[in-house]
Amino acid sequence: MHEPALVRPTKRALNEMDVPPPTLDIPLSELEHPLVVRAQSLPMLASDNAAERIRSLTDRVWFKVKTGSWRGAVGDVRAGVDEHTRALLDADDAWWWLAAAGPRQNDSPQRDFYARLDVEAHASGPNSCSSDFLLPARWDLRRLEAELALALSTAIPPVVRRAAAMSMRHGEVHGFTAGPTDVRVRIRMLDDGQVYLAIGSTGVTDPKLFALLLSAFDGLTADDWLPEPGPNLNLDPAPGEILWSTMLSPVAQKSLLDELDAGLRADG
Repeated sequence: MHEPALVRPTKRALNEMDVPPPTLDIPLSELEHPLVVRAQSLPMLASDNAAERIRSLTDRVWFKVKTGSWRGAVGDVRAGVDEHTRALLDADDAWWWLAAAGPRQNDSPQRDFYARLDVEAHASGPNSCSSDFLLPARWDLRRLEAELALALSTAIPPVVRRAAAMSMRHGEVHGFTAGPTDVRVRIRMLDDGQVYLAIGSTGVTDPKLFALLLSAFDGLTADDWLPEPGPNLNLDPAPGEILWSTMLSPVAQKSLLDELDAGLRADG
């Protein structure tokens, strides 16, 4: 079963709601403003054909979101963005956006929220409609990139260390998936007693992700790693695999196993 799609407010919507951007550890979709909270229901409503469309915006599909005195415009933007933006949004499944917000004020056409969107969309003439102004702008994309980078830098190190400890304990390759990248971790003891750690990745590998993988181990620097096949293990990478290895000191080995045991105890 798929996780429900999340709806992120744009910077325009934040300004219109008078909500300052939170720190990067708080995803914009988790803001507690009532309109943002209500907007989270729109993807499901749209899939059930139960969402109310903004009929005056004819170039793309936008839906109305209403709660109390607040009104907003929500849409799936995947059909309206370029290839680079599509790749970024796909990385976090960030297709749905609360693009604009405002008070109800339906006492006159000039003040009604949806009437004002209509005017903005038809600024070039009554027969020309463009809702490009509602699409995520540069600030929105940079904010999403920053959120993803922070989440990755927090989540990846303990996961790759745990995989290394499991490989050390069981003598098997252990792996995990990070977005479009499959990561495999293996630890091997050679005949001379030296223990080596190898990390490989297949799929779409972001250089920043691989740097994060290699920097996740205490006491190791980038200069300690060598590509395979090489002098460490002479492993043959799988087709399309990026594979690097390094020697693990006894202190590093003990640290990994202690961390694994502590995690297992915490899991009950």
